[in-house]
Amino acid sequence: MRFLFLSLLLLAPLSARADQAVDELLAAFQTQLESGGDITQLCNSLENAEPKTLNALSTALNKAWPGVRDRYLSALTAAAKQGVTGDRAAASRRVRELRGEFMAVYGLGEAQMKPLLKSKSMPALKELRKLLEPTPDEVIAGASDEVKALRSAATKLARFRDAALDAALSTTPTDSMSSLKASEKEIAASAGDLPRDGLKILEKNRKIAENDGVPADEAKGVEECNRWRLYVGLNALVLDPELCEASRDHSTDMKEKGFFAHESPVPGKKTPWDRAKNFGTTSSGENIYMGSTDPHGANTGWFYSPGHHKNMFNRGHSRIGLGRAGGHWTQMFGR
Repeated sequence: MRFLFLSLLLLAPLSARADQAVDELLAAFQTQLESGGDITQLCNSLENAEPKTLNALSTALNKAWPGVRDRYLSALTAAAKQGVTGDRAAASRRVRELRGEFMAVYGLGEAQMKPLLKSKSMPALKELRKLLEPTPDEVIAGASDEVKALRSAATKLARFRDAALDAALSTTPTDSMSSLKASEKEIAASAGDLPRDGLKILEKNRKIAENDGVPADEAKGVEECNRWRLYVGLNALVLDPELCEASRDHSTDMKEKGFFAHESPVPGKKTPWDRAKNFGTTSSGENIYMGSTDPHGANTGWFYSPGHHKNMFNRGHSRIGLGRAGGHWTQMFGR
């Protein structure tokens, strides 16, 4: 990794630097870079450095950072084009196989489905997620040693630069690490193959949630369900704020009135269709769950329950709503 940091050493002759301490800090950093060591102690030591040292160090790091960052991101982009497996064609075949296996289980009767949801459907979903929406770590795991070395250098330089700027009380944003992670995430997404129309619906739903004040946990649960549908080859569902209200209202009734059922004892709210109508919309299906305030817990519970699972992955749905009250959740669908 020595070649990665030469740009720092070539910024100026050693004798021309404003502070000899800068040379020592850069040399210590390069030693950790080459040895694969931890730079935490070095970063912490900057708190005791003189202001002129920190300013000179920050200047050097600011000049070196773009080149090191861009070289790494360029290499990561090239690796992402090969996909997480390094073979796009093979990955596409595997996606088709996994989707076929998932839908084969979906087509079974509920009694036959139940044990297979855990042994076949969830493993298929997890592998599909990795193939279609890999994380930066998953892309890098299949990349060359050079890409891994470039990442190590860029990550450490980002940390060191942020620490220097922070210690110097600089007005320059200390966003090296956060911006690097954001770029990694964006590049990793290009290694996947989620349909553009589905991704557009996810973006549309985020705007709907923001504009209509849908609580963050409900919007998060809707997006997770939609991503699962996209992984298995289904359409993403449009967020229906009125279905969220109807769902939330039913969850509140279940919590406050002590029942857990699709049929409500509250007058005018007996069926899901009644409850959807009360909020100016329509419904084609409903799931209910009790036991967690986490939307992932609710979605997972429904995934492993055959009847609820069939609702979540029904091809006929086009809209979705989700509502929570305490640990009670209601998920509603519409055509």
